[in-house]
Amino acid sequence: MQTFSGRTIDVPSCYIAGKSDWGTYQFPGAAERMQKSACTRMIGFHLVEGAGHWVQQEQPEEVSDLLKRFLQNQS
Repeated sequence: MQTFSGRTIDVPSCYIAGKSDWGTYQFPGAAERMQKSACTRMIGFHLVEGAGHWVQQEQPEEVSDLLKRFLQNQS
């Protein structure tokens, strides 16, 4: 892990999670730090209503739509 310590993600990125997934809220301020410093080119941050930890199974159409929009903006 030391190899990656302090490194950032410098490619376009998008975060998709269920609004009810406790992991997003587990460490207060972590999501904001991820958006502002860990991912230098984050262009999407989405908390999907009606989903928890398994967002892709719980709201597959919404996740697919978000991924399609993200990918369309990359071309």
